[in-house]
Amino acid sequence: MEGIQAGGTAQQPLQGQKGKGIPGSTIKIIAVAAMLIDHIGAFVLTRMIIERGYFYSAVDVNRLFAWLKDNWLLYFGMMLMRLIGRLGFPIFCFLLVEGFEKTSNIKKYVFRLGLFALISEIPFNLANTGRVWASGYQNVYFTLFIGILALCAFDAIAKLNIQGKWLQALFTAGGVFTLPLCVALRIRDKVTRMIRALFFSGNAHVYEMRGPILVIIWMVLVGVMLAVWIVYRRKKGPDQAWRMCGSMAALAAAMTGAALLRTDYGGMGVLTIAVMYALRKNKVRSMLGGCITLTIMSLDEVTAFFTLIPISRYNGQRGLKMKYFFYIFYPAHLLILWLICLAMGLGGISVV
Repeated sequence: MEGIQAGGTAQQPLQGQKGKGIPGSTIKIIAVAAMLIDHIGAFVLTRMIIERGYFYSAVDVNRLFAWLKDNWLLYFGMMLMRLIGRLGFPIFCFLLVEGFEKTSNIKKYVFRLGLFALISEIPFNLANTGRVWASGYQNVYFTLFIGILALCAFDAIAKLNIQGKWLQALFTAGGVFTLPLCVALRIRDKVTRMIRALFFSGNAHVYEMRGPILVIIWMVLVGVMLAVWIVYRRKKGPDQAWRMCGSMAALAAAMTGAALLRTDYGGMGVLTIAVMYALRKNKVRSMLGGCITLTIMSLDEVTAFFTLIPISRYNGQRGLKMKYFFYIFYPAHLLILWLICLAMGLGGISVV
């Protein structure tokens, strides 16, 4: 929690010794390669699978196995590529935190992310749906953009000087009550499915209890947040405690914004960035915290833990100067993959 409140937009000294470990550019290349593999599976192979009449039904398992008998290599190849692709997003989140810490001009950094979020939207829509306009799902640059806005908010709250007790109480209440609600909304359906699987197998009426389940989850998380606030207040003092809660309220607003926009990885993606920022003093712990957060969101993200290998070798150096290559690669490769699908006669198939 203390880490979230610390300022950090000034240029920081690079860590490590020159020639030892691997630089940031190498880690970026790993992330880009993982993303490319993921997107070939998601946009090209998935279209081929759909075109071949992929069928799944828990009721008609025999029909599913019959389909897999003829298409198992394509299907499991796609699944393997998606699992490899899980390495990409946590690395991009890690590098976003690094960039926020080390940039000399945070306004330009935020502007670039916002600009490329807009530039990437049409290629992203084409790759996902085959249509130029699709409002139901936004590209990952929007998640990173909202994430860095949250980091800017943490930095601003750390510098606030509020003397009024009622304003401090408002910040405290905002963090104690809103962040638990935001997280509860994200995990409600998963908890509902778990309860149904464990105690009410086959009973569809359990889903009618989502309201009470949401309230219970929220109350439990509020209790946890209150306990954290009490411990933090005793350790750091009341002045730091209300700032911590204010940062939590800002995080809740950012997560809600990502969820409403339906960005790639959504609110849990923003939470991943915040967790990495809070643990940023230790790079391996930072990545570990982010991977745990992603895995809580979905067990499909479990392969993200392999990112700990390159991060453990990260030397803090910039490496090759390829900044704009990484910005441009995202929309460019999405457009190229869709054009390949179009040439295959699959460009109009939606994969979402």
